[in-house]
Amino acid sequence: MLRYLFYIIILIGWPALAQAHVFYISITKVKWNAQHERLDISVRIFTDNLEEAVAEDGGPLLKLWTDKEHTESDLFIADYLKSRLHFRVNEKEVDLEYLGKADALDATACFFQIRGIKDVKKMDVENSILINLYDTQANVVRFEVKEEKKFINLNKKSTRGAVDF
Repeated sequence: MLRYLFYIIILIGWPALAQAHVFYISITKVKWNAQHERLDISVRIFTDNLEEAVAEDGGPLLKLWTDKEHTESDLFIADYLKSRLHFRVNEKEVDLEYLGKADALDATACFFQIRGIKDVKKMDVENSILINLYDTQANVVRFEVKEEKKFINLNKKSTRGAVDF
């Protein structure tokens, strides 16, 4: 129960974390949309950390949310995140489709979908976002399927996890 309380505080307190930025975290939300047979996915990352990660990966300086933003920033963000965020649904590899991004205070919210998901019984995730940059990086993944919510906390020592529904 305390574990879930921690995650709820993290999710609710994101704006306060953005102001302080005292530790490194990404929050990924995965929600099954039964009506449209897809997974809707959002990834929130501190903007400065995302820019640093893309540059460290060989990409340009993105300068997100400024008038000097790189014209292909979406391409570089999608490539970076898709290389570090992988899902299996019901033991089957699935592909992320990048939809876009939005400004979220000091963070950037990135949106993906996975189509053709008729039912969800099990989800595996591998999340190594920012792991190579920060030893204390935490990647929280929140799943919501059929109104059931589950959380996984991933880090440098453990970048993979699975949940059953």
